[in-house]
Amino acid sequence: MLSCNSSLIAIAAEFTGKFAPYQSICISPAQQGVYIVSTDKGNVACLAYDPSGETDETICLLPTTELIKAARGIKTAERTLRIEGNQATVTTARKTTSETKEISISRSMVDFPDLATPLNKAIQRWDTTENNAITAGRYNINYIQDAIKSLSSINSSVTLHSFDGGPLRIQESSGNIVVLVMPQTAEPIPDIPSWLRSYAAS
Repeated sequence: MLSCNSSLIAIAAEFTGKFAPYQSICISPAQQGVYIVSTDKGNVACLAYDPSGETDETICLLPTTELIKAARGIKTAERTLRIEGNQATVTTARKTTSETKEISISRSMVDFPDLATPLNKAIQRWDTTENNAITAGRYNINYIQDAIKSLSSINSSVTLHSFDGGPLRIQESSGNIVVLVMPQTAEPIPDIPSWLRSYAAS
């Protein structure tokens, strides 16, 4: 059984690849809540944390058009995704009403790639880089556009931070969702979320 904020699934779906093992969204248990992770061949990675989410297993979910359309976040309501077996239910809760939609899902039979190890190295670098460091890099503009467009569905502002030779970190203000775009003036660098450290150490 799995339950989580469906909008995080819809955002993660923007950063999956076309071929295995990058086609799926990996949803795994955290110490409290769930991790939601996707990547396109390591060129870009989306990592989210839902502190209110629950799961008793790791699921590699193959995103479908129907699922993503139902799961996509809207600013006037909260949407929750529940998965039992191969059946998903998306509940849209508004102030006075709620509605549910049932969708069949597919799971990937291929193990999700290891993101924790390279992420842990990136975090070590962030920890040793001065907070006022100014770095430059060349990034795929399509990934950056996708990241900003996706995160704008839940917030109107993001923080961007990069370091020499490493990923551009695009972080939504709650700290619960981060997009890393692999390989420009000083801004305060947000703290690395504790759940991201936990995932990297898992």
